[in-house]
Amino acid sequence: MKTLSLAAALIAASLSANHCLADYEQGDVVVRIGWGLVDPDDDSDLLRIDNSIYLDDTRVYVDDGDSATFTASWLFADHFALGLLAALPFEHDLAVAGLPDPNGGLLGKVDLGSIEHLPPTLTVQWFPVCKESWVQPYVGIGVNFTTFMDEDISNVAQEYFEDVLDASSNAQLKLDDSWGLAGELGIDIMFGRDSNWLFNAAVWYLDIDTKAKIDFRTNQGYNTRITTDVDIDPWVYSVGLGYKF
Repeated sequence: MKTLSLAAALIAASLSANHCLADYEQGDVVVRIGWGLVDPDDDSDLLRIDNSIYLDDTRVYVDDGDSATFTASWLFADHFALGLLAALPFEHDLAVAGLPDPNGGLLGKVDLGSIEHLPPTLTVQWFPVCKESWVQPYVGIGVNFTTFMDEDISNVAQEYFEDVLDASSNAQLKLDDSWGLAGELGIDIMFGRDSNWLFNAAVWYLDIDTKAKIDFRTNQGYNTRITTDVDIDPWVYSVGLGYKF
């Protein structure tokens, strides 16, 4: 619903745009600073131990994260630009559900840990309205690269690995980097006839698929690895201010 509401607002703004207030033409550069929310449409495969034991009914959850965003558009031709999305690291809490309960049955959601990630994204953008319009909606399609860092296992998860899976060392969490497609929808609204300052709102969809690995050593001296494939696939919502050079 949030995505549909934003799309409707962009369409309405573009249809009501006045003309001859600003120019978006070949050679222009637009930079924007804002605040973004990453809202994962998450899913995962079953957790598996050493690629041989599958834990039925398990899955990983990825919570929302927010951070400062930086975007830019370079118009290489009238109506067309190369767009870049960058940001400070987004932090997300992780949870896991469906783990076997030592007392019988299955556990509900358990705190698994946290991660940070950077999602630089490059798109080709199309600005459909006339280049003199003060309201400039745009759409884009491109590629996203996501790298993960500062992956941490929670104390709750560590205690579970020790009590149930006989872990003798601290568990280490690692998520593989991801490449995927990206789409965006946004709008720039100039502040006045002679102003280069603008308001921006944008939404992206990023295809982020990764493999999560948890490694620890048991009291018997074995190295144990828990793995699962995680689809984060977030919607990213951003609002901010920009300047056209």
